[in-house]
Amino acid sequence: MMCSSSLLSLVALGLVLLAGPGFAGTRPQEVRINKCCRLGEFYNVSEKQCVAGGIAKWVPRIFLPAKGQLYKDLGSAPPFMKFAEQQQPETCAQPTVYVVDLVTLMGNGSLFLNQKHVLVPVPDYCIDEKVALVCPVRPTETSGTPADGSDGGQMDSLQAPEKTSVVLRCCGSNFAYDKGNRTCSKLPRGHELYDSRIVNSPYVELSYGFPACREHAIAGAFEESHLQEQTGSVTIDSGKIFASGEFCLEHVRDDDRTVYVFTCSEHFQPASVPIAKQDGRLVLYSAGLLISTIFLAATLATGLLVPSQHHVLHWRCQTHYVACLLVGDLLLAITQLSGNSITGPACTMIVHLGGLEFKYMKTQVELFRSPPFKYD
Repeated sequence: MMCSSSLLSLVALGLVLLAGPGFAGTRPQEVRINKCCRLGEFYNVSEKQCVAGGIAKWVPRIFLPAKGQLYKDLGSAPPFMKFAEQQQPETCAQPTVYVVDLVTLMGNGSLFLNQKHVLVPVPDYCIDEKVALVCPVRPTETSGTPADGSDGGQMDSLQAPEKTSVVLRCCGSNFAYDKGNRTCSKLPRGHELYDSRIVNSPYVELSYGFPACREHAIAGAFEESHLQEQTGSVTIDSGKIFASGEFCLEHVRDDDRTVYVFTCSEHFQPASVPIAKQDGRLVLYSAGLLISTIFLAATLATGLLVPSQHHVLHWRCQTHYVACLLVGDLLLAITQLSGNSITGPACTMIVHLGGLEFKYMKTQVELFRSPPFKYD
């Protein structure tokens, strides 16, 4: 349904463009298109740079208004269309990334965004083998001509609402997430999720890719009513809020039509039970642990003042036991006092170090109770 709608829009658009002065003659004028990278290179979205590779027939589909049809030699361009290499748009700082399945080149050089029914002039985009980098549509003058004077700007009849936020779609159009392979897989034509939409709001700009992190997790099901159009943030059922760029939305293959929120594992942690700051138990626990560390330190100091016992094996076991207990209690006191303020690597280090201390302390107890000095 969306494909037929886009095709009808292209045909209508072609009729409008034919009425313009650029198509008054029978011989088409030369049109220059910006290619994001050099020939023999392609734009890598994850690295945000051009890398070596690419194919010879890389050009996306082209619609020719004069003929009212798509250019038949898919992957190639008509003779009048020339490409300027390594020319990324300079009219915005952070262009939006579109996969080539969502755009169509027009015969006059403009780029048509299929899902938004918007024309983008040549200076505001560049095209490459897999993606197009597109700047937001600039305001037009009262005459309907873009401010830069080009004839390929947004048209009144196809004007879309101004976008206020950007939301990531994990895989892209006609792709879904495959849990088994932990990657995106292309959907066959006719699949129930083929041509499905993730967000229906006209105020949200869709970009593509996963948030930048080492490991991703599914945070929960997505409900569009929980999406903030102004900021691009989303709230899941647990009440946790993810900012724009911290999550992406996607269908899961061989699942229902539910859209899921994907985020970084470090952003998605089980909700902790809130404890009132004025709860006296926290102060009491911390004070008790700190007092115990003082007496444990005094025990160690006393043992060191008796050199005659240093060679005895059970004294060594006792010293190691007390030292481990001292460090363990100190770490527990720090944990109680800090509350939820310790996160990330520091939290992980304290957990592992505390577990190691108590494990070593247990080893000393077992050694102390073993022959030749079994005291129970």
